[in-house]
Amino acid sequence: MLINSPPPESFDAFIITVGTPLYPNSTTPNFEAISAAIESLLSTYDGSQLVIIRSTVSVGTTRKIVLPLLAKLSGKNQKDIFVSMCPERTVEGKALQELTTLPQIISGNNRTALDKARRLFEKISPHVIEANSLEEAELAKLYCNTYRDMNFSIGNAFCLAAQKFGVDGANVINLANEGYSRAKIALPGFVAGPCLEKDAYILTDNMPDCASKNLILTARKISESLEDFVVDWIKQRVGMDKLVVLSGMAFKGRPATSDLRGSSSVNIARKLFAAGYKLRLHDFVAPVEDLENLQLGAVFENLSAACEGAAALLVFNNHELYENFQPPESNLLVLDAWSACKKISAFTLGNFLLEEAGTCAG
Repeated sequence: MLINSPPPESFDAFIITVGTPLYPNSTTPNFEAISAAIESLLSTYDGSQLVIIRSTVSVGTTRKIVLPLLAKLSGKNQKDIFVSMCPERTVEGKALQELTTLPQIISGNNRTALDKARRLFEKISPHVIEANSLEEAELAKLYCNTYRDMNFSIGNAFCLAAQKFGVDGANVINLANEGYSRAKIALPGFVAGPCLEKDAYILTDNMPDCASKNLILTARKISESLEDFVVDWIKQRVGMDKLVVLSGMAFKGRPATSDLRGSSSVNIARKLFAAGYKLRLHDFVAPVEDLENLQLGAVFENLSAACEGAAALLVFNNHELYENFQPPESNLLVLDAWSACKKISAFTLGNFLLEEAGTCAG
C-alpha cells in the first residue's frame, strides 16, 4: 500500500525581517541571521518566488550577499530570480498601526521583482513608492534612522555645550524652540534601542572615508558619550559602598516597551557594575527574568522598595507611572533623564553637570 506524502506548501513570496545587530564590542554589522533565514527556505524556495528583505543592511548587501545566496539555493542565474529590498520603517510599539499607514518603499533586482513587490504592498498600504535600485531602498531606511539619530545628537551636543557656560541645556533648548518654527531642536536624552544605536554604523560600514562619514560617526559618538558622563557623575557623588537604583531599563517608556536591546540603561548598568557598584534594577514593563538574566544586581518589581536604603536613583525612560512616584528616602540623589518624575526634585540631563544644580536633588 502506497501512502502519498502531502505536497510541499507553496508560497508566492518570502519576507525576511530579522535583526541585524552589531558584533559584540564592535561597530561591524552582523548579517548572519539574514543568511540563516535564506538557508531556511531550502525546502520551499525554487527561484520563482519573490524574496523581500525588510531588515536594515549595509548598502549593497541585497545585491552582493542576498542575490548570490538565493541563486545558489535555487540553481538559477541571478538575473532570473526575484529579490526586493522593501525597508520596514515602523516605530516599536506602533508597528501594526504604521504598517498600513506609512508609505512603503519598494525596489527590485529586475522589473518583475518590482511589479511583484508593488502588487503585494498595495494590499497593505495606500502609498507605495518605487526606488530606482536596491541600493536606493537600502539607503532610504538607513537615512531615516540616522537622520533621527543625528537630530537627537544635536540636542545632546547643544545641551552639553550650554552646561559648559553654566546654563541649563534643556531650558535653553525650550527657549530657542518656543514659538519659533525654524527651531525644532531635540531635547537631550539617550539615543538608543535596537535601531538607532547601530544604524549609523551600518550606514558607514562600507562607506569610503569622507567628511560625511566623519560627521555621521561624530554625531553617534556624542550621544554615546552621555552614558560615560552619567557613570562619571555617579562616581563623583556616590561612594562605592552605596546602593544605586537604575529604573527604566527598557530603552523607551512611551510607547511602553519591554525591549532591553541597545538600551543605554543596560550599558550604564554594566559600566557601574564593572566599576564595583552594588546595583538594583527596576522596570515597569520588562519581565523580571529578563532583568535577572543581565546579572547586574538585584531586581525589584516595586520601585519604592528598590529605593529603600539606596544612595541614588537613576530614571532612564519616561514611562507614565513615574509621574506620581515619590521615593521613600528624602535625601536620595536622583537623576531623572526625561523629567518623567513630576513629584520629585531631581537633576536632569539639562543640568546634571552644573555644580550649582545641586539644589535640584530631592
